[in-house]
Amino acid sequence: MINKEDTIQSKILLNAQKLFQKGGLKKTTMDEIAAECGKAKSTLYHYYNSKIDVFDAVVEMELLNLRRHVKSKVDKQKNMLDRLKTYIREFHKEVINKKNLYRIIKQEQLNELYRNHLLSIISFEQSYISRILEDGYDLKELRTIKREEIGWVSEMFLAAFLGLVFYSIEKDGFLEEDKLNKAIDFMVPKIFG
Repeated sequence: MINKEDTIQSKILLNAQKLFQKGGLKKTTMDEIAAECGKAKSTLYHYYNSKIDVFDAVVEMELLNLRRHVKSKVDKQKNMLDRLKTYIREFHKEVINKKNLYRIIKQEQLNELYRNHLLSIISFEQSYISRILEDGYDLKELRTIKREEIGWVSEMFLAAFLGLVFYSIEKDGFLEEDKLNKAIDFMVPKIFG
């Protein structure tokens, strides 16, 4: 059951998310967030100590939503190659849908807090890719690498993939879906087939 506190916090985060995506971290104020929520600024400070804390909570919410979405799509796939292809497509699509938020993170990543977010994302995603590959290995779908190589292969695969994601963000989200799908359909079986 959702309580009143959770409902208020959700409302704050959803409204703050819109404002951060529109105006960025530097231009968004606690006054604007409060006004957008229809709450007093003191209500915001009851839940969050600063605008940075609100932004941090928005980023955590986004990461959780991203992971849930990607996992729900990946889990529907029947084999390792399709799970990897779906992972790339869905992760890329969802990040591009939130490109303004990720640009803010990138711009602020010199700050230790945002560097930690980036490291957390990398660690989680590498583990997730490793699990897909380990399952494929156990089911005899992965024959091109040894089990003990899965860790570094996952890391290199993620590095290449995140390069593609950041490239797309820098190009204002423009990467033709057809080209992305062709690249995925060509590369994933070559590497892991």
